[in-house]
Amino acid sequence: AVQICGSCHNTGHSLTKKGIGWAYGYLPGMQLAALYKTPTYAEGDKFHFYPNEYSKFSHQQYVDWKKSAHAREGVTCTSCHYVHQLGVAPTQFQTKGAGSQQCMMCHKVINSNSAHSIHTFANCIGCHMPRIAKSAESGNTHSHVFVTLMPADTLKNPEIPNSCQTCHKHKDTDLATLQNLYDGLAKKS
Repeated sequence: AVQICGSCHNTGHSLTKKGIGWAYGYLPGMQLAALYKTPTYAEGDKFHFYPNEYSKFSHQQYVDWKKSAHAREGVTCTSCHYVHQLGVAPTQFQTKGAGSQQCMMCHKVINSNSAHSIHTFANCIGCHMPRIAKSAESGNTHSHVFVTLMPADTLKNPEIPNSCQTCHKHKDTDLATLQNLYDGLAKKS
């Protein structure tokens, strides 16, 4: 089922028909990689990807998901999302749970990690799924790599966004200050 999602939530070009930007000829059950090539930053696609290979735009969730621990552990698109279908009332992200409740269906709260005390509202998604993918619709799309992008990553390479500054509260906060705050809390764990 994941490759069915990946046939649309992807970026690249057809390997079977020149000039086509989707998996031309793909049918469920087929191997998507045999029909479709997803480019990478390393191969020169600096438009669609950040230097860390995370997606810059929406409809690339499959690309990011393939890099995630969720993919390695067998968590699929339908583990969290409803399939697009008639008769299902639309929700903002077609998820089975609202916000962090979706994460808590599988993950336990880790209160022993002091870094989680940065925000008392316990928003998993804000840090672990930052809105770094630009959308043609209103608002940016959540990353589907499921990792916190640290201010230290942006300090090393300013082209890479970080989770902290995607939040309005920390948008203009100095990166070194944010990283020092996180490091101090992580040491307490």
